[in-house]
Amino acid sequence: MEREPAIIQNTKIKPVPKKISWGMKQITPWLFLLPSIAILGVFLVYPIIEAFKWSFLDYKIIAGSGEFVGLDNFKEIFSDKYFWNALLNTIVFLLMVLPLNVFLPMILAVLVNQKIRGAETFRVLYYLPVITPMVVAALMWKMLYSQSGIISDLFLKIGIFDSPTNLLVQSSTALVAVSAITVWKGLGYYMIIYLAGLQSIPRDVYESADIDGASIWQQFTRITIPMLTPSITLVSVMTIIAGMKVFEEIALTTGGGPAGATTTLVMYIYAKFNSLDVSIASAAGLVLLVLAIGASLLQMKMTSKREDDLRA
Repeated sequence: MEREPAIIQNTKIKPVPKKISWGMKQITPWLFLLPSIAILGVFLVYPIIEAFKWSFLDYKIIAGSGEFVGLDNFKEIFSDKYFWNALLNTIVFLLMVLPLNVFLPMILAVLVNQKIRGAETFRVLYYLPVITPMVVAALMWKMLYSQSGIISDLFLKIGIFDSPTNLLVQSSTALVAVSAITVWKGLGYYMIIYLAGLQSIPRDVYESADIDGASIWQQFTRITIPMLTPSITLVSVMTIIAGMKVFEEIALTTGGGPAGATTTLVMYIYAKFNSLDVSIASAAGLVLLVLAIGASLLQMKMTSKREDDLRA
């Protein structure tokens, strides 16, 4: 048997060990994710762990230590009337914002999805509030809600009020006024989510419905809404989470007033942190986390059940 020339023997490519190749394939994606994981770990996971620990301590932030008190912090917040007022305001705020955030952007998405002249311009205009900084938006709405503002003047002309009224300083209207800011701010963002869902619906479905004589309303209720169920679920969950932790709109417009009418759970937690009562604030934050997760899971289950019924 002839031997290969030495030069050929020396230039043979040695196979890479399978063990090293397999390891690099597994490690490489994690190396790309490492910066994001580190940021989330430092600014999200670690604070949650610390807050969970503080909620069971009588923690003194100046001393940097605290005594274990078990469930005493939770007993204190559940016996605090201001906590229950904040919880009630949060639920009312969510009940006002949720249906509007689900259906108004859907209607806008259907309108701008039509092949009409200027539809792209309307998409941009509807999205402008999303990119507007909240500080600017809050100042603008405070001007609109003021006694000399357009909204007060409009309500005066149609007879809702007998005199110029600032909606943000009235206990009966302050929370409604703030919820309007939240809906306006997120309208374009949720519209884009629905628009993406609408463009994934085959046109053949609507053409078949037209041939069968279905009206526009029937097409909307029996085709559009059922086929947008995944988008509705996403928008609902995002609205619930955002509504449970609403803060900026209230802090910049009413500061929780008047007389606690717009004090939500996050405002309550913020006030406790300001007074250095970090253990109570952490316990309230843990309650807020549980409520947000529970409400989101409930909404997802309800939407999923509705989707199954529609398919059946």
